[in-house]
Amino acid sequence: MKMTSDWAIMAILSVVLLLSGLILRRAELLLIAIPYWIWALLPAWYAAPRFELSIQRQIEPECVQADQASRVLVTISNMGDALDEVYFSDVLPQGLRYEGNPTYHGAFAQGETREIQYAVRGQRGEYQFQGVRARICDRFGLYSSDHAVACHGSLFVLPAFEKLKKFSIRPERTKMYAGIIRSRESGAGCDFLGTRLYVPGDSPRYLNWKAGARWDTLVTNLFEQDRVADIGIILDARSIANIQRQEASLFEHGVKAAASLVHYFLETGNRVGLLIYGAFLAWTAPGYGQQQRNKLAVALAQARLGTHEVFKLFQYLPVRLFPPQSQLIIVSPLLPQDSLAMRHLRAHGYQVLVLCPDPVAFERPFLPSDAHTETAERIMRLERHVIFDRLRRDGVVVVEWDVATPLRTAIQKELMLGSRARQCVSPLAFKGVEV
Repeated sequence: MKMTSDWAIMAILSVVLLLSGLILRRAELLLIAIPYWIWALLPAWYAAPRFELSIQRQIEPECVQADQASRVLVTISNMGDALDEVYFSDVLPQGLRYEGNPTYHGAFAQGETREIQYAVRGQRGEYQFQGVRARICDRFGLYSSDHAVACHGSLFVLPAFEKLKKFSIRPERTKMYAGIIRSRESGAGCDFLGTRLYVPGDSPRYLNWKAGARWDTLVTNLFEQDRVADIGIILDARSIANIQRQEASLFEHGVKAAASLVHYFLETGNRVGLLIYGAFLAWTAPGYGQQQRNKLAVALAQARLGTHEVFKLFQYLPVRLFPPQSQLIIVSPLLPQDSLAMRHLRAHGYQVLVLCPDPVAFERPFLPSDAHTETAERIMRLERHVIFDRLRRDGVVVVEWDVATPLRTAIQKELMLGSRARQCVSPLAFKGVEV
């Protein structure tokens, strides 16, 4: 309990009047000081009320998209004595914007229940609510006491994602379940794989009459089985690979791209795992379906930039987390020293696709337009072109993405149309992606 400024004024005024009356020997000053003394001494006779609150927090929904409103309901019950005047203020995590009134001011009777209701919005991230601050005052405004009551809650603002158009991958190994990825094995499917001689029991509908007429025998068409695959998505969260200009961050575009890929591959029935590579390894084991989508969305919402000497380069990437001969998709601006690690992954039998948010195009609008900047831009683009060309020759598929354009446009340009990729990639390199 602490005294307020009103009490301090009363106490000082009473002392001044008392001393003035004694020094000047004026009885009227002593009489005037008596009410002030009584007022200043009131807290000594006024017992502080027993403070006991029961607080419950309800957040609906707990997982929202960026800038989507979430309703917060705080229910406060007075389990102690009646309070003459109380101020309640819900402590908001930094970065959230509120709509409504997260405070309450007024009397609080014993056994009474009050509700604080408001809405919050925010950008991608995890927000932890800690509790409610309470300030209790007496009816005369002479003293107050501050309390912090714990009442925890969590809000996850999930990253935005973009719906991608259909594109296929062709890892060396697929799962046994039916899906949309070609498995390189003959069976029930829609895509032509080859032909073989007719065997009794084959369906007549699959006979290849033109080939049979040419070879004067019965020939059966073979089709490629469509199955699901293991997809490993690696998000680069290293601070040294990020570019921050004002409130814009290249890392946020990488998170959006990873969320879009997660949504696409889980929607098409694949098993997807996620590794966030930064200050530490944030690993989410592979899984299927809506539950896995929620896990990966929460993991991306919690993704933060960081720096660690061990994880400074991609050469320490824990590849054993991913199934052999599976598809790896790395979302990274890709530093020059990272190209060797990409080639090692390809040499270990993984199909590697690197999605590169273009740092040059991202940073260019924030730089002055002069000859020096244009020269530096040309040099950077030439360096990255050489690095990407080497990666493509080694079998790594590279998708360059200008973050000012939709992600599906970049994927369509590099994978679905494939004209540039066919010119730069060897047959071994292009074996991992089907157009």
